[in-house]
Amino acid sequence: MSAEADDPEGASTRLDPLLHEPARLTLLATLAPAEYVEFSALLRLVGVSKSALSKHVSALAEAGIVVVTNAPTDKRVRRIALSEQGRRSFDAYLRRLEQIVRSARGPVRPAAAEHDGGR
Repeated sequence: MSAEADDPEGASTRLDPLLHEPARLTLLATLAPAEYVEFSALLRLVGVSKSALSKHVSALAEAGIVVVTNAPTDKRVRRIALSEQGRRSFDAYLRRLEQIVRSARGPVRPAAAEHDGGR
């Protein structure tokens, strides 16, 4: 039985388009190891305009992927953090991406290993 027969819609082979957009992927990768990141820092790290970053953050917040809060000492400073759902979604996205990469590389062939000097 083929994989297509098991998954006629191909859902297991798709990457979540909400997370896969390049600027959002960079934003999520920046947030993943952190408790939170301030909007101004994200602006520098993601490398998009303020309005574009606001739109990306809003879309992710509406989907429950990120949480936006104000800093306790300065209400003008916005902090962005991955929600628990966001962490689970991003982890699942990364696992699927890793599967795709492994599949694309295929099995290591002995002839290829010999050609590379066994590396």
